[in-house]
This record gives sequence, C-alpha cells and structure tokens, in this order.
Amino acid sequence: MGNPKQKWTPEEEEALRAGIAKHGAGKWKNIQRDPEFNPYLYSRSNIDLKDKWRNMSVSANGQGPREKSRTPKPKTNTDSPAAPSPMTQTPGPSALAVVEPVSTDVHLDDASKCLLDGRTASKYDAMIYEALSTLKDPNGSDTSAIVSFIEVVNR
Repeated sequence: MGNPKQKWTPEEEEALRAGIAKHGAGKWKNIQRDPEFNPYLYSRSNIDLKDKWRNMSVSANGQGPREKSRTPKPKTNTDSPAAPSPMTQTPGPSALAVVEPVSTDVHLDDASKCLLDGRTASKYDAMIYEALSTLKDPNGSDTSAIVSFIEVVNR
C-alpha cells in the first residue's frame, strides 16, 4: 500500500532542520518550495516532513516513539488512611468547590506564613468529609450546604 519507505539521508535531515529554523515547524509546504531546500526535499511530501520532524524531536528528547507513551505516571499515595478523601465520594462540579474559612478570627504573627498548615488542612478535610458523609446528597453537596453543616456542628 503506497510507496515503499525511503530512508532519509543526512542531507535531507539537515535540509529539514534548516528549513524549520528558517520557516518554523508546521510550514512544511513553504520549506518544500524554498529553493534552498527543494533540491534535497523534492521527493518528500509535506506529511513526510511532518512525520520526520516529529520523530527527530522525540529522538532528541532521549525517548523513542514507544517509550514516550509508556512514561510512568505518578502513583497515588498508598500510605494514607483507609478512609477515602471527600473528593472521591462526591461526583459533579460541586466536589471541586473550594470551601472558604467561615470565621476570620485567625491571626498570624508573620504574614508570609500559610494559613492552611498541615494540621489545619487535615482539620478542614475531616470537617468536609463529615459533612459529606452526613448529608449524603446523591448528586454531591454544594458548598453552601457543607459550610452550613460545619457551622452548626462546630457551635
């Protein structure tokens, strides 16, 4: 099917690199038509140029074309407690809402310190998880319902 593959010569590869430096990646027809590069690339299609450039770019990054798709993804933390996080329990856009702190009575001596340190963040996580578990809204609870629940419980 189609023409047999022709091995790229070093001259063709160099012409492709120079053409991309002059015209930019994606300007394959301009590179082909340029009188400076046409003597080397006349037998290649614009698709050939695109594919060769992609393969040359992948090789330059130190990964082969198949290795790139097999790059390991970061694993989730398996050392966490058995209780799932509240975000895995609630589907829908409301699960991604950020709950703002209700009270503003927290005072920091140093303004550069983060308001949500590890202990405070886990405290908020626990309160949100409790609210979601208790409210049991099948579509996920909205932010205002979670905040109201937390306010009532923490009075």
